[in-house]
Amino acid sequence: MTINKPFVRNSLIMLFCGSALLVSVVLSAIILISQTQETFNKLVAERVARSAAVDLFSLLQDAETGQRGYLLTMDPAFLKPYDDAVARIPAAEDKLTRAVDRLTDHTHDTPELYDLISQKLQELGTTVDAAQKGDLQAARRTVSDGAGQQLMTSIREKMQAIIGASDLAIRDNVGKHEATSERLQFIIIAAFIAILIVLGGAIYIIMRHVKSLTEARRELMKLNEELEMRVQERTQDVVRANQEIQRYAYIVTHDLRAPLVNIMGFASELDRSIKDVSAYVLADGAPLSPQQVLDARIAVEQDMPEALGFIRSSTSRMDGLINAILKISRDGRRQLKPESIDIKDLAAHCVASQQHRIDEVGGKVELALSSTKLFSDRMSIEQILANLVDNAIKYRSLDRPLRIKIEAVRRGRLVDIVVEDNGRGIEADDLERVFELFRRAGPQDQRGEGIGLAHVRSLARNLGGEIDVRSVPGKGSVFVLTTPTDLTQVLRSLSA
Repeated sequence: MTINKPFVRNSLIMLFCGSALLVSVVLSAIILISQTQETFNKLVAERVARSAAVDLFSLLQDAETGQRGYLLTMDPAFLKPYDDAVARIPAAEDKLTRAVDRLTDHTHDTPELYDLISQKLQELGTTVDAAQKGDLQAARRTVSDGAGQQLMTSIREKMQAIIGASDLAIRDNVGKHEATSERLQFIIIAAFIAILIVLGGAIYIIMRHVKSLTEARRELMKLNEELEMRVQERTQDVVRANQEIQRYAYIVTHDLRAPLVNIMGFASELDRSIKDVSAYVLADGAPLSPQQVLDARIAVEQDMPEALGFIRSSTSRMDGLINAILKISRDGRRQLKPESIDIKDLAAHCVASQQHRIDEVGGKVELALSSTKLFSDRMSIEQILANLVDNAIKYRSLDRPLRIKIEAVRRGRLVDIVVEDNGRGIEADDLERVFELFRRAGPQDQRGEGIGLAHVRSLARNLGGEIDVRSVPGKGSVFVLTTPTDLTQVLRSLSA
């Protein structure tokens, strides 16, 4: 195997350029992301400090409002917002202290602010206590002298200084954040364009080199898929054939053995009867006992005819079983002759051949078929449909008029031919049993050897298809024949 040196050299160059570009982009992104994170942390700290300052001042205003309302109206309801605000101010001061401590760009003189707040709270508490003790005039004089207003003004100035500094820092950090984001965006766009160029060059080089390999791989995959399909089909055929062999072996060893046992048993009975008759016939004039004469008469009149009758019945049963097996065997060896078939015409012909039986039971057949074409063996399809229609008539329900529906559904390379009836149905445990040779389900009130549906399944599988059934006892059955639309493809696959 020769090495394509230009391809290797160009690939290494592209790989080096791409790696260098990727490392540059990653390092730049890490630096900018670190700067962005630092700016974002400062921005968050400033917003927290501003929010803490606003909350603290708002509580102080709430306390002052509650105090003024109480002094004006002497309504105790005004003391609730006052008490709530006073109780929450220490926690608000702690929050502001922690927020200010996290600031790195500037500092604030919070102790002086807290001292002013303490004086304001003392002034508010003094006036409220005086009013509660009945000295309303003293409380109002304390308010009107303006000391509380001056404290509130100083506090507001301190608060505005904190809020203003935070606002200025927030604007500055937002600007830095936007600038960093723009630089990061520019780097990403430039890197994206450069990567596209490198990637385009690499793709061009690779595509030139792997074009022939891709075509070869595609052809190899196609061959592998076809091979896997053939292996799967052959495996399924082998499994089915093995199952059929096992089933037929069971039939031969079980169903054919039963008549043989009967023949052997009644042959022994016939042998005993012959001995009784021989004693009478070969007596040569010797006197016979009355019992010997009676045994000879019973043997001739009863035992021998009965034994011969059972032997004839058993041999007839064996003959029927062997003929049934031979029939299915001949179907398997018969050469299939694919031809163009119109399912609607074929179904109509099958129904017409049994129309007199359908009319006798007051039945009706619905052909829900369009002119669906398939290329298959006409005799096999016709035998399958005829058998399914015959079963629908034979096993109809006596409680209602017979109704049969035949339809076809095409699915790509397959077609489903559906035969539905409203007969007496099949139990769930017997749905597979009905397709076995010499096996019958339900009440045995109809003549038959149990080979019809086994014959149908054999025909369906010879066509490369399958036959299935679903049924509800007392309501009816639905038989679905799935068969390829083109039998020649199946025959070619089998011969390959």
